[in-house]
Amino acid sequence: MDVVLKDSSFLLTNTSDTVRSSKDGETVIGIYLLLLGWFSWLGNGAVICIMCRRRRTLDSHDLLTFNLAVSDAGISIFGYSRGIVELFHGLGNDDFWTCNVDGFLILLFGLISINTLTAISLLRYVKGCRPHQAHKVDKDFILVAILVIWISSIIWSGSPVLGWGSFIESRYGTCEIDWSLATSSTPYKFYVIGVFLSGFFIPVMIMIFCYVSIIRAVHDSHRSSHGGDVSHRQLMMEKDITRVSFVICTAFVLAWSPYAVISMWSACGYRLPALTTVVATLFAKSASFYNPLIYLGLSPKFRHELRALLCCLQHKKDLTLDSEQPIKTCGDSIRQSQDRRTENTMVTNSSSSYKMDMAAEASENGRI
Repeated sequence: MDVVLKDSSFLLTNTSDTVRSSKDGETVIGIYLLLLGWFSWLGNGAVICIMCRRRRTLDSHDLLTFNLAVSDAGISIFGYSRGIVELFHGLGNDDFWTCNVDGFLILLFGLISINTLTAISLLRYVKGCRPHQAHKVDKDFILVAILVIWISSIIWSGSPVLGWGSFIESRYGTCEIDWSLATSSTPYKFYVIGVFLSGFFIPVMIMIFCYVSIIRAVHDSHRSSHGGDVSHRQLMMEKDITRVSFVICTAFVLAWSPYAVISMWSACGYRLPALTTVVATLFAKSASFYNPLIYLGLSPKFRHELRALLCCLQHKKDLTLDSEQPIKTCGDSIRQSQDRRTENTMVTNSSSSYKMDMAAEASENGRI
């Protein structure tokens, strides 16, 4: 299967044939990256806005969710942009956005997202299976954990820039770790193994352990009640925890497993079909898109706050269009609505009191 490609650096080997992307294929991939990046930025931006509005009342889980949204938003900006520019415009060799810069940013935010997901699973494990130790995981502890996540991610992603490991330009303008160097250099081999273990294998094992333990704890709690005191709320809680746990683990593993397996396969010196590599890479990029859907869409609390955020934005837009009225904040509008409800309640109560007084007076006159 032979198709035409504009740049020989994008040669893809597929078994015995030389597979090249057509112009239409590049356009489709460019549109895919553009839409994926835009929707990912929009979803994670909504989470960030909601968290900023609630910044005074954020708990430990909210801080991790905010950190996850920031890292996923970073991926949506830096993980797709270079590929989109390369596909639609082309990049020069003297551009600032070099392969090292792109690879560093993509790996940095990717590791932050994965490690934050692991921290969230550990937090849920402590609260669900070790409730007597949950008080130790306070906001200060989570802030330290987030700091450790950022420092460790910077170290692993910055090492190739400093010479330990290397980035290579892959398909469609994106850059990734040069996994093949593991076969030619012992230090590179240690780096590849370290990134694979800390950036994929260990987080997956931790998440699986945490969510399986949570599910078992819920089932044990269900059995200990002997079925007599099991309420509908408890059954729904078990169902929700099982669903969320399954979605989180499945989404993460489905997105990153193909790319991780292919990367380690390349590190062992094997060549893979180009189509397989491209599909795995593009599929892994979708992780930042549906992470906010999992943590935002499955939470009634976040859905309620998203509706409130959209209402506030619409209210600001309406007030801006009306030049004769001063622009009010969402808080002012909410307080004004509450004041109107309070006034209506006071009027109703006053009317009721007035009617009761009149009735009492009439009854008194009747007795006289």
